[in-house]
Amino acid sequence: MPRIYVALDIEATGMDPERDEIIEVAAVKFRDEQVLERFETLVQPRRPLPLAVSSLTGLTMRDLRRAPTFAQVAPRLRQFVRNHPIVGQSPDYDLQMLAAQGLELRNPVYDTFRLATILLPDLPAYSLASIAARLGISVAQQHRAMADVETTMAVFLGLCDLLREYDLETLRRLADYTAQAGLPESDVFEAIYRELAEQGIGALGGALAERLRSTVPGVSHAAELVFLLPRERPPRLEPTGEAPVIDPQWVAGLYSPDGPFAVTLSNYEFRAGQVAMAEAVTRAFNEGGQLLVEAGTGTGKSLAYLLPAILHAVERGETVVVSTETLALQDQLYAKDLPLLRRALEAAAERDSRLARAARFRATVLKGRANYLCLRRWFLRQREPFQSRAEALLAAKITAWLPQTETGDRAELHLSNEEQLAWAQVAESEGACVPNRCLFHRRNQCFLYRARATAEGAHIVIVNHALLLSDLLAESRVLPPYRYLVVDEAHHLVEEATQQFGFQVTHDDVRELIRRTLGVDHVGRFVGALGELWTGLAAVPEARARALAQELGEKLTEWWPRVEALQQQAETLFLSLGDIAQRHPVENGGYDRQIRITEALRHETAWMTVEEIGQSLTTHLRTVVTALHWASLRLEELPESVRDELSELMTELDVLERRAREMHERLQEVLFQPRAERVYWLSWRPQPPAVSLNMAPLEVASLLNELLFSRLETCVLTSATLTVDRSFGYIRQQLGLADADELVVDSPFDYATSTLLCLAEDVAEPGEPGYQRQVSEALINLLRVTRGRALVLFTSHSALQAAYRAIKRPLEQEGILVLGQRLDGSPRQLVERLKARPETVVLGTNAVWEGVDVPGEALSVLVIVKLPFAVPSDPVFAARCEAYADPFHEYAVPQAVLRFKQGFGRLIRSTRDYGVCVVLDRRIVTRRYGQLFVQSLPPCTVRRTSIVQIPRLAQEWLTRHQERLAASTAATEGR
Repeated sequence: MPRIYVALDIEATGMDPERDEIIEVAAVKFRDEQVLERFETLVQPRRPLPLAVSSLTGLTMRDLRRAPTFAQVAPRLRQFVRNHPIVGQSPDYDLQMLAAQGLELRNPVYDTFRLATILLPDLPAYSLASIAARLGISVAQQHRAMADVETTMAVFLGLCDLLREYDLETLRRLADYTAQAGLPESDVFEAIYRELAEQGIGALGGALAERLRSTVPGVSHAAELVFLLPRERPPRLEPTGEAPVIDPQWVAGLYSPDGPFAVTLSNYEFRAGQVAMAEAVTRAFNEGGQLLVEAGTGTGKSLAYLLPAILHAVERGETVVVSTETLALQDQLYAKDLPLLRRALEAAAERDSRLARAARFRATVLKGRANYLCLRRWFLRQREPFQSRAEALLAAKITAWLPQTETGDRAELHLSNEEQLAWAQVAESEGACVPNRCLFHRRNQCFLYRARATAEGAHIVIVNHALLLSDLLAESRVLPPYRYLVVDEAHHLVEEATQQFGFQVTHDDVRELIRRTLGVDHVGRFVGALGELWTGLAAVPEARARALAQELGEKLTEWWPRVEALQQQAETLFLSLGDIAQRHPVENGGYDRQIRITEALRHETAWMTVEEIGQSLTTHLRTVVTALHWASLRLEELPESVRDELSELMTELDVLERRAREMHERLQEVLFQPRAERVYWLSWRPQPPAVSLNMAPLEVASLLNELLFSRLETCVLTSATLTVDRSFGYIRQQLGLADADELVVDSPFDYATSTLLCLAEDVAEPGEPGYQRQVSEALINLLRVTRGRALVLFTSHSALQAAYRAIKRPLEQEGILVLGQRLDGSPRQLVERLKARPETVVLGTNAVWEGVDVPGEALSVLVIVKLPFAVPSDPVFAARCEAYADPFHEYAVPQAVLRFKQGFGRLIRSTRDYGVCVVLDRRIVTRRYGQLFVQSLPPCTVRRTSIVQIPRLAQEWLTRHQERLAASTAATEGR
């Protein structure tokens, strides 16, 4: 590429172009790998440097006081950049900052972040350093302008080299799709396409294409060529026909101080609780039935159930399914725990034939069908024009990714929220496939069914709760047959069942159905499946096909006005529902609202209008069902050769008919025929505007028993939080497990010695005058003396924002960084910053109450601002409360206690950890139910005290443990 580029980067006092200032600018002018010129300068700001920026960049006001002002820098920078294309990592921010300070650059701009999301789909993160590492580029320093510019230049050149490995047809499509998306990077794809074409490289370029050239001559697009070739089906797991009883004591011995784990694994610690759990799980696999296990933090519950599961699965040749809630635990099980187990089993294989067999276990991760690309829908979708920038950009990402992927899993792609929505158009979905008609399924190319076939050959199949439950409703179309199940993070099972056994209908759902079924383009031609069918039939020379084409054309003219009316009525219906939602304010609802559809609401005049619109809408929706059914029946009358030619469209018609029937049934139920055992509600969001109709079952215990538990031989359910005051009563009732065995395994951590629990007695109750001020003052006073090292948990984002505004400046003036979830980054990003700089406070909401793991002194203080009760106006919560004689004590309190225990579990993550947990909700002291919260925790050192005394108590506790730890370390080093 002979063109000259300028890599550009700035550092600034913040992210707001209206308020923040530039403090450093750097640029490099380059052609290919040759650096032509450099530009670098600090810039003097008018206001002090924020702590967060200083901690990231290492710059101080002393460095900046003698620097030129931006007004002095701007003319030199403009002269340097001239009209050359600008290369940057997410450069929109840099350009906005420059423009806000008077330098507006209108050059072409190429974003290395955006290019990387297309060309490196497998990266877990897309920071400049992550992209550089993937390309083998060393990064000496980050968050300084010149270092980032040099890295950006190297990354851009590396990404261009990657592009040269694609075949010309793929490059052509990438250039076209990115151009349709309005991306300037299309110029880069176009330039490299022309470069390769001018060099005389053939239609198939790149390593993959070269391997395939001789297989199917004449095919130009490597990504498509891959899927024209049949693939071998993975072997299935064959039952051994044996059912040996595995001795629990023998299993326990494997965890002993001289067992294979201790011999093989570094840092292995013998834990009696882990052994007790492993023995109980082994007995459950031997004898059948259900087992509830609460395993305290640090038990090592994953290894406690995985080893018995593997031994059982291998000896019997049967699959054991392990279900989790979070992606983090799925990754831990598959990428960390199972490889550790295999190493331990292999090391002990010579001594025991059973362990030698177990070491050969096979495992896989299986996800819900919506995670997998549907090749039929993908190639069908390419025939239609893109309706949005997100659809075109998604097409570019899939095009670049297809030659690389083995799984077709969207987790391998970096997708924005808009692209995630567009993914639904090309993803596998329930009822969207007729396998015996699908070309890709017949050739074993279908990603979903290859994943399922791999699972059929695995001893351990790791899934999430969403797939476990949705597959029950789909009659096991994804998961292989199984009789043995382990449910980890089982405290989430009721919540997930509530979602999976319910449904939602949105305006987008109706629009998508209409778009895929029948529409008219800008020149008046019929489009959608029925329109394409008409065009396809007309192109077939067979007489019956042409006759059907003529008949279908007449039908389309008859159906189109009704489909158009359906579209208009859907618009009117969801606007009316939005009006209803806005007229019903909800307690603690903020801008987003959930309005329960009660009998009282159904008698309002506004709802009667909704019903009138709904009657007309569902009538026209029946027309769509009839039209699709008619077309499918008539196609069956055609010769087989014609049906083979139109097989993709026939599958699409079947899918759309099922979708239309399902949508009709759901709308009928919500609007006109509600069922007593279900709850219905409206969800409304103002920006972007969105309304949905929702249903959930009032209780899930009977459904879980009917669909899941009754079909299993053994089910083990475990979590760190299943009991309330050491009783499984609440979770038994929620899950319908009256006869399950139970085991409580206490944490091996010494909470009484390591953890101080401070309960504020004199803070105002939530909602009382002065509450927010007292909370903010308490946080400032506490976190000042502890120098941060803290995680503060809130139950709403509005409360988090209020505290953030109140405490940020006072604490940062003393060198304590304050970071807020969604304000300064994602939970993962904030936790990483806390680990890197302990003098930090992280404020978090729902996503931070569990799953956060910060061992060591970086997290020494945990503050629970408010007891985590559900919002009373939540439709499902409110409806379920009506089933109890005393809903608060029987339902609301136990639910909150389990959530409270999850939050508390963030503090102590290892045997060396110590810390202080502060609860700023006096109800834990003043209300009788407050005792349940405290008694459900491990036995800590508890202090009921005033908020004034909490900082002193915390400081003394932390200082004493720091001195003890320092003395212990010194003694160890002395020996």
